[in-house]
Amino acid sequence: MLFSVIYSVDCPDDEDISNFVPPDLDLWEETENDNQYEYSYLEGRWAKGSHKKWCGILDREQFDEFIEYCGLVAERCETMGSIGAPGFGFGWAPAISFTSKNPDAILSAYVTPMPEVSRLDGDENDWQRVRRGVLAVYG
Repeated sequence: MLFSVIYSVDCPDDEDISNFVPPDLDLWEETENDNQYEYSYLEGRWAKGSHKKWCGILDREQFDEFIEYCGLVAERCETMGSIGAPGFGFGWAPAISFTSKNPDAILSAYVTPMPEVSRLDGDENDWQRVRRGVLAVYG
């Protein structure tokens, strides 16, 4: 299975954003930078900060390394999906939210599993089956 990932990091001014860069940066394309920092309305250390976003398609081994390295865990909440997920063009793709409890940064990833086999029915049940499997392993 492959994983289409959109990974976002925001950290306060006193943290170095390079501490939150995903492993094996050659696998990723940076798509946003500090110009998209959205937490300047907060007070204290969050009033000024750094932002980065990366996109990539990872195989299972690379994905496992990424999740462990960044300390991300799958959330059970439903999402509205991703727009522009790698491998899906500009269209919409279903996604699973991953977050971290790191107090020094806001780390999040929207992940769309890309099974390498397709089912004949191709309906919502297929997505729910894949989603349950990912949550069982990474939740």
